[in-house]
Amino acid sequence: PAFVEAFFMEVTFEILREAGIRLPKAIGSAVSIVGALVIGQAAVQAGIVSPAMVIIVSITAITSFATPSFDMAISARLIRFL
Repeated sequence: PAFVEAFFMEVTFEILREAGIRLPKAIGSAVSIVGALVIGQAAVQAGIVSPAMVIIVSITAITSFATPSFDMAISARLIRFL
């Protein structure tokens, strides 16, 4: 189901985001980008998620960086799971 695909992708993205934050600056951004590409491609090839769902979740992730207030961004991250 689409709900399970979206939830799986959101959780994976949040794990990658947290890993990128906790790693040193030079490595953290590379791990986030490469990790998202590799995991997204592997999930599509394995048939776990559809290519359209990867695009939708990636658009959602990119728009989450556009929030100017940190507190509002954290709230939006939590609301996405509801």
